[in-house]
Amino acid sequence: MGRPKVKRFKRKGDQQESGSRYVCGVERLDAGVLAKQERYFEFFVVAVLLAFGAYHSVLYFGHKIVPTSDFPAFVRIGHQLLSFKVPSSFKQAPVYCLLLACLSYVVGGQNPDLRAGWLLNAIWHPFSLVLFWTVAKKIVGKSALWFAIIAILSPWVMRMLTDPIVETTLLFFILITFYFIFKRSSWSYLFASITTMVRYEGAALIMAAFVMDMIYSTGRRERIRAFVY
Repeated sequence: MGRPKVKRFKRKGDQQESGSRYVCGVERLDAGVLAKQERYFEFFVVAVLLAFGAYHSVLYFGHKIVPTSDFPAFVRIGHQLLSFKVPSSFKQAPVYCLLLACLSYVVGGQNPDLRAGWLLNAIWHPFSLVLFWTVAKKIVGKSALWFAIIAILSPWVMRMLTDPIVETTLLFFILITFYFIFKRSSWSYLFASITTMVRYEGAALIMAAFVMDMIYSTGRRERIRAFVY
């Protein structure tokens, strides 16, 4: 006769331990899969928003043939700066003027300055839509997508898109400054400075970045660095 089989029993603690490891493993796997799916969804949203913004840019390119009365001043100052001459007026900040003058030599054709203004708006508009979404995510959470769509379709933003002056460029730099402020990045000071040179009122963003650093900084070194910036 063969040897009798001995039935081995696992201790209750061993079963619970293996079960908990299994459950934790499943949870870790699910968290990794969900994070990857969320990342893919964000890429998809960015692509859709860029495509939607580009469609707007093409649709409204050249929509306003006669610009506002401020436009000749931007053109004049841009070409003066590009020729290394002292500008005739300091009412207009230099960044948009220089971008307008440089791009006018690239586009060429009839009315190159006006076409350059249209093209600048067409370039910034899709990226502003994406930045609306990324900034709004920090404030309103999952509703950020609807907030971005409503904001970009607002009459104020659509009017800025059709008018070849500084406002669309200013909006882009304001949004990208807030994006880096919410990320707690030192790049916020750089873009706040550029925004100031797009329109002088942008200097308020430098103070906003400084105040946020003072509030959320945990050490003396970080506060000193923010003060130096």
